Amino acid sequence: MDISVVCMTYNHEKYIRKTIDGFLMQKGDFEYEIIIHDDASTDGTVEILKEYKKKYPQKIELILQKKNRYSKEKGIQIFKTYILPLVKGKYIALCEGDDFWIYDRKLEKQFKLMEENDNISLCYHNALIYQKRCDLLRLNVNNHPSGYIEKCDVINVTKGWYPTASFFGRSDYIREVPSFSCIPTGDEVWRTCMACRGDLYYFNRAWSVYREFTVEGWNTRYYQDKELAKKHFRDTVEYFKEFNFYSEERFEKYIKERLFHGVDKYRDAHYGMDCLVVELKRCLNDLKITTKHEIDNILDEYYSIYAIRCKDYYRFTIEKLLKRGKGRLYLYGVGNEAIKALIELDKHDMTPKGFIITNKARNPSKLMGVPVYRVDEFIFDENKIIWPCLINGREEVLKILSNKECKNIVI
Repeated sequence: MDISVVCMTYNHEKYIRKTIDGFLMQKGDFEYEIIIHDDASTDGTVEILKEYKKKYPQKIELILQKKNRYSKEKGIQIFKTYILPLVKGKYIALCEGDDFWIYDRKLEKQFKLMEENDNISLCYHNALIYQKRCDLLRLNVNNHPSGYIEKCDVINVTKGWYPTASFFGRSDYIREVPSFSCIPTGDEVWRTCMACRGDLYYFNRAWSVYREFTVEGWNTRYYQDKELAKKHFRDTVEYFKEFNFYSEERFEKYIKERLFHGVDKYRDAHYGMDCLVVELKRCLNDLKITTKHEIDNILDEYYSIYAIRCKDYYRFTIEKLLKRGKGRLYLYGVGNEAIKALIELDKHDMTPKGFIITNKARNPSKLMGVPVYRVDEFIFDENKIIWPCLINGREEVLKILSNKECKNIVI
């Protein structure tokens, strides 16, 4: 058997026909089977599955749970326990029961790629995202060209996430994925572990559709259930601790950024990306408690970089400055954010003593009559207060100030 198409479904009565039809329309010079695992659906999903099984008895294999396993076991554990033992294919292709394939040569393209390139352990492709509530269809990834996936994108997925319905990997490698104590999602475990076995490849072709925010969908539950979201973050932290050991620290330098993205998602879901500073602090405190303060340094660093994006950041920060009393204030940056700070400072009859920039070559010697200093010519002392007022390059500036042993930084 060349390919095992694996589908995990639960209460997908409204969608499962289109999903299975996408499997059955595949064409190409290969043999494939369809394995569908139903996790004790309570709607009409099982009846539809039995209907297709009766029609395609040699093609479709059903695993029908009597009791819901997800409430007791992680998705990847369900996969390894109930599905993987039945897999006969050299390759595994995934598609969940509320997504569907729209290209009848999808499997053929991925099969051919893997057959011709032994170095590739896993490949993905682009997808369309469908939102029923606004009847909107959009492209999942806009700026990720076809080709090999870079190391940073294995962990961070900076160009856009890789749809589950596009997953196509070597069965033998998937069988060798270890059992980790904490699993954020099966997608992430497979992607990161398969990257330790070979190269990952991406087709910039939209060959599937992802239904966003379906009733039983992961994102829906994540946004509705704060405790689930906190647990997911905790599991992510624990997983990457174990994965870092498993991968012999091959991807270590990208893990902090991955955790930052996890904070972004939690913040967006339960506080809003445009939240107040006090709400951001509450958000980070949630995550400090749920991770038992094991990564407080990373969460504090997140605050120092992203607090400026809060809608009341300048008012909040100036209130802190007023409480600090004496000290000579200097703004780091001369762009839009520095102008915002000046406007708020002016409301309190406060004027900075100067501006600091990293590169003075293309900047004025004065701004609004206040001198501009290049950081390597600026003399830091304990009486000078430095306020970084910039978004782009903020992390780099904070590192510069740390290297200069600047003690009075206003975050």
